[in-house]
Amino acid sequence: MLCPNLLQNMKTALAKQKATALVTITSHFDPMFIGKKFLVWEDGHFNNEPELEIIYASFKDLYLSLIQKQKTKCIRSMINEQEVECFVEIYLPRPQLIIAGGGHVCEPVVQMASLLGYYITVVDDRSEFARKERFPLADEVICAGYLDYFQKCPLTNHTWILLLTRGHQFDVMSLQELLKRMETPAYIGMIGSRRRIAGVFEQLKQEFPATAFDSIYTPVGLDIGAESPAEIAVSIFAEMLMVKNNKSGDSLSQETRHLAKLGFRGGKSE
Repeated sequence: MLCPNLLQNMKTALAKQKATALVTITSHFDPMFIGKKFLVWEDGHFNNEPELEIIYASFKDLYLSLIQKQKTKCIRSMINEQEVECFVEIYLPRPQLIIAGGGHVCEPVVQMASLLGYYITVVDDRSEFARKERFPLADEVICAGYLDYFQKCPLTNHTWILLLTRGHQFDVMSLQELLKRMETPAYIGMIGSRRRIAGVFEQLKQEFPATAFDSIYTPVGLDIGAESPAEIAVSIFAEMLMVKNNKSGDSLSQETRHLAKLGFRGGKSE
């Protein structure tokens, strides 16, 4: 069981979008250490317990590796030529989805994001659109200018952003502000035609290095012929899941259908 202070530190870190490792010492040559717990965060810091600093330092690279891999595991290392074992539990924050633009596409996007467990923030600069009644499933509905919001909002690698504003110029201005930030979100999806986007990138590449565009996906979504707002939402989340899980986005039946045509003989003909 976690002590109240440790539990509160974990809740605070997760609320700030910081992945957290809860470390429990399960085997130690000094019995007084067995059962002790401490927290490690993805930036390399830990809740400073002086008596546990040697253990933290000895395992640090392993902790950070497990956080990066999002993997709970029992690990061992040598301290003073004796083995110490720790059980590391990884806790991830709810991914945050920031949707700029509270128009017709935003509504099914919010519904689907809620099903997928995102912390949802809707931002619009029009008070009639930035209303909680329009988006009851959103965690936050904020009426603010896009430039002001994206200059100040917290960003982490657990932040996902969709630029779906009413005008392409607002999407582009928001994108420029995001590219100026030092932090890199997990994903930035921007709606728009290929022709318009080509012009935008031609302009932005004069201002920003090529690596700045690695997390930008535009036109947003996978090519499934989406037309209605609900279909567009499906297309968007299909792409976001593809990025999140580092998958191809190909049809799962593609290989099976190919083998079926060959009689499931692995491509060998009689």
